[in-house]
Amino acid sequence: MIDSVRLDIKAGNGGNGCTSFLRQKYHARGGPDGGDGGHGGSAFLQGDASYNTLLHLRFTSTIYVDRGVHGKGKDQTGRNGQDQTLKVPLGTQVWRRDRDGTRTLLADICDETPVMVAQGGLGGWGNARFVSATNQEPVLSQRGGEGERVTLFLELKLLADVALVARPNAGKSTLVARSTGAKPKVADYPFTTVEPVLGVVYVHDRDFVLMEIPGLLEGAHQGIGLGHQFLRHAERARLYVHLVDGLSDDPLADLDMINEELRQFSPELTDKPQIVAVNKLDVTEVRQRQNELREAILKRPAHSGVRPQVFFISAVTGEGVDALMSAVLQMLDTLPKDVAETVVTAEAPRGRRRMDRSSSVTVEDGVYVVHSERLERLVALADTRDTRVLLQLWREMGRDGIATRLEQAGIEAGDTIRIGRAEVEWF
Repeated sequence: MIDSVRLDIKAGNGGNGCTSFLRQKYHARGGPDGGDGGHGGSAFLQGDASYNTLLHLRFTSTIYVDRGVHGKGKDQTGRNGQDQTLKVPLGTQVWRRDRDGTRTLLADICDETPVMVAQGGLGGWGNARFVSATNQEPVLSQRGGEGERVTLFLELKLLADVALVARPNAGKSTLVARSTGAKPKVADYPFTTVEPVLGVVYVHDRDFVLMEIPGLLEGAHQGIGLGHQFLRHAERARLYVHLVDGLSDDPLADLDMINEELRQFSPELTDKPQIVAVNKLDVTEVRQRQNELREAILKRPAHSGVRPQVFFISAVTGEGVDALMSAVLQMLDTLPKDVAETVVTAEAPRGRRRMDRSSSVTVEDGVYVVHSERLERLVALADTRDTRVLLQLWREMGRDGIATRLEQAGIEAGDTIRIGRAEVEWF
């Protein structure tokens, strides 16, 4: 079972704006008609109940979203890039890697609400956008904005009402096969089950989801025997059924070990209600010790503050299984049912991001460096050798207050200004 993957996603860049002037018969010197570029496509994750693994994303770890189309003359706006939606199983946690290498929980996907994880870039403005009473011949147009690039780590925590936990070879798979329509592998050796198995139990015209957690060893909370991968799936269960091997050398020690591993992994797990089911009642030795084991289990300290119900069953013959499942259903009715909904825990972009209009000026080795997203996108497509471009660029710098900042920083005629990758002289 593939329950964790890494995704590298690059949202689509915005299309560039166009610098164009109308040139038609009877309009030899028409006005500017450069169209805007289209917005870049964004990436979304959406829960889908038909998936129960992340296998379909295992071999498509690098995803490029459609970019916006460049604008054209005659005021033609470029097409927006198509958004891309990736389907993931319900119960998937989305972690984003930050620049400092740490991880931030971006979303916990528990329903079919799409979550934007990488936002496409804005389309650039064409030169028709810059027409004004004092600028009848704009020659500037904007480069399209960069789409977000993110690295995500997806971790699946299966959603189930009941988690079946036990030591290896206690009969979990046999019980799941007996009580649900699932068909797990069943054999008489430990670690037959190597991944969680989900099944639906139908009882009294009702149903609930039962999840088999692969056998846990002592030290599972430290990752021994793939304990971390198994225990994290148990976190979302509302109720635990502890299956105890009646033929074990020390059934009580097995029960205590499982509870201790749950507590070490997360103290919240031991606060959830539990039911104890002693398996292999079809064996004479277990049947004869039935009353003795029941009393011993009930005398153990209650981990959740409530004494667990104790049942004796035979997963092979089915004896006692119906009574166990009926008790599980009754207990589920008394527990609050969590409403599964997607939780966005970090600030995730949901609308189209506006262009950052903030700006600043620094001096590096005698060069005046202007930090302004708006100006950088204007200069990227401009021919800075054209005097008209320079004049309009100074006008935009004055409008944003950058010219004043440069003068306050001590700039003089002939000094070099760096805007993005372009360098121009101040005059």
